[in-house]
Amino acid sequence: MAVPRRSNAQSMRRLMEMKKEKEQKEEEDENRIPTLAEMCSTSFATTLFRNKIRWRKLTDLAFELRYFSDELKLPKPIQKILLESMENVLAEAKRWDAKHLEMFVEPSKSRRRALPKSELLRTFYSELIWKRDSCEIDDVATCSHLIKTECKNWPLMQFQFACLYAKTELIYDDWKFDNYRLSCFRKQVGDHPVYDFWLTMMATINKDRLFFGATRRFPNQKVAQCFLFAIKNGYYQLVEYIWNQLTDEHRESLGMIEWRNMCYRARDGQAISFLCKHLCELNPVGTCLNAWQPFFDSFQHLIHDEKSDHLERNQYRRKFIFLLKHCCQTLRTRLVKHSHFRLICDAFRYNEQEIFSLLLENMSSEDIASAREYIDRIFDRNKTRTGDRLRRTLIRRQQTVQ
Repeated sequence: MAVPRRSNAQSMRRLMEMKKEKEQKEEEDENRIPTLAEMCSTSFATTLFRNKIRWRKLTDLAFELRYFSDELKLPKPIQKILLESMENVLAEAKRWDAKHLEMFVEPSKSRRRALPKSELLRTFYSELIWKRDSCEIDDVATCSHLIKTECKNWPLMQFQFACLYAKTELIYDDWKFDNYRLSCFRKQVGDHPVYDFWLTMMATINKDRLFFGATRRFPNQKVAQCFLFAIKNGYYQLVEYIWNQLTDEHRESLGMIEWRNMCYRARDGQAISFLCKHLCELNPVGTCLNAWQPFFDSFQHLIHDEKSDHLERNQYRRKFIFLLKHCCQTLRTRLVKHSHFRLICDAFRYNEQEIFSLLLENMSSEDIASAREYIDRIFDRNKTRTGDRLRRTLIRRQQTVQ
């Protein structure tokens, strides 16, 4: 018996309803109120970090916190939650440290620095601004706070932070950064691509169109170097500032250069979300091909890594979930369908329930129907209780979205 086909009006209505449901779900995720347990664990971990870090290294603090929960004599479930929060806080502090290490210029061998650049950033650990109810650092708020307090009498460091975060109101302040100071900055940090870009930009303030080269086939070298540095190290505000000045050809050519490496690092969510959204609008096929290998590698490490270190295993899991969270919907759809639904099939084959559920949430009804054919073949060859449970989850999801 032939199944009656839906009319075009019904199909369009169903598509509009699905789109509206996705938008509502994204809005709910953004406005989600954290639970009391999440708020308590986050507050405990960030407060503990501020009180114990002082001038110490992150590795020393990580070694101490590994046994800290045992000393509290708390129940095991609570200890597990606190350990996860501490791991997230340490990972976020490590991300901030690695991001800002590149703001310094390496001195020549004849002019060695009194303190290594990694030692200099340790003085700012206790002043980091954490987001409310989250184990994440607010980079912009931290930058503004450090400029006003810790770097109040340090003009060079103020200029460096302002350039990295594209604070034009501070950069173009003639009273704070006059020509004499700018000439001194040129001698001290002029070799850095970001500071060289802004110093040259300030000298050609009335010729910005010629500076960005809207009519050129290739972008200005200073612009390209600064833009690639901002992408590589995740300075979202600087990426957005330069992106708005470039043409579509220059955006695609420069963005694709560092896109794959950025996915491998999986460190800066805002910059990844911004680039993913705009690169998918320009070239969705190339964006997916460049992002596929980092996604697949992190997933393969997650399921095949036989190391006994639980922290390292969680590192790959966090990386995969981080990438899936911050890429746009277009890229998620293409990645799930890539290589005959390889990701969700491997998640089913190796019983990765969390990853399997996350991938299902980003699939349409047509994609679920196609993926079910591959999963049924795997299930027929190896019928297990866990596989049957995951298959039932797939069927329920398919019936829900239809």
